Amino acid sequence: MMDLPENIKIGLEVHLQVNAGKLFCSCESEGRDTGISFTRILHASSGELGGSDVSTLYEASRERIFKYIASDNSCLVEYDEEPPHKINRNALNTALMMASSFGSQILDRVVVMRKVVIDGSNTSGFQRTSLIGFGGEVRRGNYKSKISTICLEEDACRKVEESGNMVTYSLDRLGIPLIEISTEPDITSPEGAIEVAREIGERLISLGLLRKGADSIRQDVNFSMGNGRVEIKGVSKLNAIGEILQKEIDRQIALEKAIEIWNARGGTEPISFVVNNSIMNGTNSKMILNATEAGKDVLLARLKNGRKLLKSGEFRIGREIADALKQIGIKGILHYDELPAYGITLEEKQRISDFLELGEHDSFLILLEEESNAQYVSNVINNRIEKLLSGDFSETRAAMEDNTTRFMRPLSGSSRMYPETDIPVIEITRDMIENAIKNAPLPLEISVKEISTKYGISPQDASTLIWNNTISIFKEMAERGDPKMVCRILVQKLPELERKKNMKIDNKTLRNVFDFCLSNNFGRYSVEMALELISDGVPQEKILLQEKLRPVDESELTELMKSIEEKRNISAISKEIVSITGRPVDSSLIAKVLGNQSRSKHLNNT
Repeated sequence: MMDLPENIKIGLEVHLQVNAGKLFCSCESEGRDTGISFTRILHASSGELGGSDVSTLYEASRERIFKYIASDNSCLVEYDEEPPHKINRNALNTALMMASSFGSQILDRVVVMRKVVIDGSNTSGFQRTSLIGFGGEVRRGNYKSKISTICLEEDACRKVEESGNMVTYSLDRLGIPLIEISTEPDITSPEGAIEVAREIGERLISLGLLRKGADSIRQDVNFSMGNGRVEIKGVSKLNAIGEILQKEIDRQIALEKAIEIWNARGGTEPISFVVNNSIMNGTNSKMILNATEAGKDVLLARLKNGRKLLKSGEFRIGREIADALKQIGIKGILHYDELPAYGITLEEKQRISDFLELGEHDSFLILLEEESNAQYVSNVINNRIEKLLSGDFSETRAAMEDNTTRFMRPLSGSSRMYPETDIPVIEITRDMIENAIKNAPLPLEISVKEISTKYGISPQDASTLIWNNTISIFKEMAERGDPKMVCRILVQKLPELERKKNMKIDNKTLRNVFDFCLSNNFGRYSVEMALELISDGVPQEKILLQEKLRPVDESELTELMKSIEEKRNISAISKEIVSITGRPVDSSLIAKVLGNQSRSKHLNNT
């Protein structure tokens, strides 16, 4: 267990993708890129009260261009060329069930709002979101947290790549229903955060309505240890929360110490870059040479009292500056503490120090950029340093693969919200609430026990159905046929086929196969044959024919087996019968016919 500050506060925003199609159109949840693309430049707009959010203004200042790749599950709604359709009722009902599950107070009216987002993650420049409920509590073992809000919103685009000021997104994820459950900042340990997030995720998993995929559950972690709230976005793995928080604690402790030293030295003063291209004449630094050959200038600035605070021991303020610059596309910056390096010698470092007339505790920055950008970059650096020295670390940061975090943008607020005028207010009726209460998901272990008891399957199989995200279709088909047969197909045959054929069979296809076979009283072997043929790429319309999947009956089998001279084993006979007829055969029926033939032969001999 890590050593935690006494005043630590953790809150969660758990985002859960609902597998119910898109939220405001009839497109499917899954799709592939088509290669068709278009570009947009997004502009900031004011919120409902007329103000502009600081995070929105920050994104606008980056002046980026966004390229969108269309997918076969996107339409004019995702392109922002057509108004949104009516809200997806299945997604809305799922959000109501989740709210009921945690005892939240459900609103009697749902108003869809627009949340200004101009980082390119939405083609329209805003995200549609609606408050479903508030209050309630999440409990798991010894951990608990009060719920702040439960919202239903559309998911954002999926980022593909970023190069210069161009960011490319795919539309395949845009518009997928997303349930956001936010907790109060009352969690006091990473272990508690992990368990609370796990409980929230497992509730939707137990419904069988969670979309499959690596990004189907994402956590944003809100953290504070007395220096302001830090929102850490995009934590995809629960077990990473502990290391991410420990590294954020270490970062803030190191910043506190560095700031104390900096202020004790007398603080700093605004930096101002000056051009000196000749100072690096004769250098062997490829970084400097490549930059100057590309037409960039060598810009130098004194950083008062910053020596050994930018990169020395635990101090990493240089990275704080670099992260802020990366957000505006600036990568070519070096500083005193990391030199000599990058081909820059100790003598060249001293030459720059003499030119800038550094004092004992002073540092310097080297910026490789056009002189015309010097003032803009200076402002970004000065603002960053000023905020850090104030002791206010509040901001939005991105979780990285190595479980560190990087500056993204200032914290957003309520100024980016305004009503969605294309969607009428939605009334939540008494019937909708009663249905939500009736079908509200239970804790996973209780769900497993109930499913096992009701359908006569093992707890292990019930758990597998839930975790494989096939529990919804299992319940639906088990009500119409043999639950054990349906369970066997979903737990054993389906994963086996997907593993062997390297092909995923979606729920729509499964439903079509089960519907056809159960409606015609065809059993397990017909379902298995249909799925095998589909896995081999045979079109459904050629498979789902009554004669094609009708099992070989006893009289047919008896006649056919007369022509089979060598009665080897049931498996071999089954393969031969299927080869002859092209239809499924029940192995237990083969055993029965073999038994009948054996008895008949015995009677004839006697």
